[in-house]
Amino acid sequence: MNLLFSIIKNRWAALIVGLILIPLGLVNANSTEQVTCGSQVMHEGDICETTRRGSTTERSFEEQKQNDVTGGYILAGIGGVLLLAGVTQFVVRARRRSSAAAESDATGTTATDNAAAPTTTA
Repeated sequence: MNLLFSIIKNRWAALIVGLILIPLGLVNANSTEQVTCGSQVMHEGDICETTRRGSTTERSFEEQKQNDVTGGYILAGIGGVLLLAGVTQFVVRARRRSSAAAESDATGTTATDNAAAPTTTA
């Protein structure tokens, strides 16, 4: 999770990683040619056993195939969130710059107008 938040904070990293994850996730979700368990290709009737933190999970070929599709869509969704975060950061920074530039122009114009005004002494 820390890695994800680190990427979101950097607008360029969020854009680039998001643009990579979206097509990668969609390709993984739609490629149903090979179902894998770890790095092993599964066939009909095979059972995929995975052990994580001392807990073993068994999945049939169809369950693993569905798990691969779901994982691909999740990956694409994370990519979409990162892309949205990166674009939002660019928009926010651009607005801040334009309002700061407008503010400094308004301040500079007022000071210039006051300095250019003629003074008369009686």
